[in-house]
Amino acid sequence: MLNRFLMALSFLTVLPLKVKKINEKEIASSVIFFPFVGFLEGVFSFLLIKKLNYIFSSSVISVILLLFLFSLRGIFHIDGLSDTFDALFYKETGDKEKDIQRRLEIMSDSTIGVAGVVASTFDILCRFVFFRELIDGNQFMIFIFTFVFSRWSVIPLMYYGKPAKTKGLGAMFVGKISKEQFILSTALPVFLVIYFTVKSFIFLPLIVLLLCLILFILKNFFEDKFSGITGDHLGATVEITEVIFLFCFLLCARIWLSY
Repeated sequence: MLNRFLMALSFLTVLPLKVKKINEKEIASSVIFFPFVGFLEGVFSFLLIKKLNYIFSSSVISVILLLFLFSLRGIFHIDGLSDTFDALFYKETGDKEKDIQRRLEIMSDSTIGVAGVVASTFDILCRFVFFRELIDGNQFMIFIFTFVFSRWSVIPLMYYGKPAKTKGLGAMFVGKISKEQFILSTALPVFLVIYFTVKSFIFLPLIVLLLCLILFILKNFFEDKFSGITGDHLGATVEITEVIFLFCFLLCARIWLSY
C-alpha cells in the first residue's frame, strides 16, 4: 500500500520519490490514493494561507499559492489543458477519422499554439481571482475539498472511458481501473462532502452533482473528438474541474449568505 501511495505522489507531483520497480497494473492501482494526494495539497495550502494571512494581502497570498501549486505539481496538468485546447481549435476538414488523427498529432507536438496560450492564461487568471475571493471571505478550508475532488475527477474518466492511444500516460490508466479501485478512491471525497455539508456548506452536494454531470459531458466530448481519452485530457480535467468548482462554490456561497 505504501508503494502505491508513493506511486500516486510521484505521478501527481514533482517530488523525487524512489519507487520499486513496478508494472502498468500496479501503476493503475495507485489511483486509490489520488484523492489523498489532493487532500495533502489542500492541507498544506490551508496552512500556508493561515500563516501568510497575518502578513500579506489576499492578492499576494494568491500569487504565492499559485507558485506553491506549480512548484509542487509541475506543469503536467496545465500542459494537458494547453495541448487539449490547441487540438480542439484545429479547423476540421469534415473527414472525422482524419480530424481525430490530426488532433492527436497536435497534442503530441511540443510547441504551444494560440488556443493553448489563451486557455492557460484564462485558467491562471481565474485561479488567482477565485483564490483571492476565498481568502478574503475566510473560506480557505474549502481548498482541501477542492483539491481532493479535482484529483478524484480523473478517476471516473479512467473507469468509464476508453483510451485514445495504445501507448502513453492515458493508456496506463484509462480502461484499467477496477470497480473496487473506483469505490475506494471515492471514499474520501464522499466523506468530505458529508463533513463540509454538515459543517456549513449545505449547497455542496448540488455543486458535486453538477461537476459529475460536467465529467460525464467531458468524457463523451473527448471520446467524440479524439476517439478516446489521453493523458492530456486527464490533466485538462483537473484544471477545468478546479476552476468550475471554485466558481460554483463562490456563487453559491454569495447566494446563500444573501438570504
